[in-house]
Amino acid sequence: MSTKQFPIGIQLYTVRDACQADFKGTLKAIAAMGYDAVEFAFVYGGMQPQELAEFLKSLKLKTAGMHVTLDDIGNADSESYRYAAALNTPCITTSLAGEVAKDWVATVKKVDQAGQVARAKGIVFTYHNHAPELALIPVAKGKTALDYMRENTDPKAVQFELDTYWIKKGGQDPVATILNFKGRAKQIHLKDMDPTDSSFAEVGTGLMDLPGIFKAAKAAGSEWVIVEQDTCKRPALESAKISIDNLKKAGLA
Repeated sequence: MSTKQFPIGIQLYTVRDACQADFKGTLKAIAAMGYDAVEFAFVYGGMQPQELAEFLKSLKLKTAGMHVTLDDIGNADSESYRYAAALNTPCITTSLAGEVAKDWVATVKKVDQAGQVARAKGIVFTYHNHAPELALIPVAKGKTALDYMRENTDPKAVQFELDTYWIKKGGQDPVATILNFKGRAKQIHLKDMDPTDSSFAEVGTGLMDLPGIFKAAKAAGSEWVIVEQDTCKRPALESAKISIDNLKKAGLA
């Protein structure tokens, strides 16, 4: 019996090569697998916002989010907001590509400012972590860089897209971290880790405690669970299907 509690999306970066070869065909395949939504990463298949929105509607796919640059989010007139409005995206997201800036204090202020712009547009801003943000930094007084960002940004303007793989890679426990971000963890990036070499793995084939993550996500008030696999050891669409099939078998999708 299914215990599904969240819509399940997929970050299209997972299938980026397939998208480049056949964007529409790839999204059709994603929909056929049973994903509820897609999360965009800078690429929209060469379609204009309304055209893309109509195409998603025809596939019964929702938009789980959009990854764009921090400068884009901070610019109320950026084209990203045209797509965000047409796609009815719940979130607009950025990351620092895994690098904690030298001046983390200034960076966090810029993140907060961008969040305020998104909020004025009626869209939730989320920050996506990589491993370096899980490191302790002096300015945080014994806490992680990610903790510092959470504590020094407006909760009404800045939420988080917590990435389970990078949390674990950063030496922290994904379940505990999600719970620590209660009320701020709008999205969960669900990635698995190969137990043999710590590489990226299909969801349900690695080290992640899936039931624990889903339970923590519910307790934290998360609204979206989004599958991502940065690199695949087989064709990416095959990996995407393995992940969603494993979630279905577990009653989580």
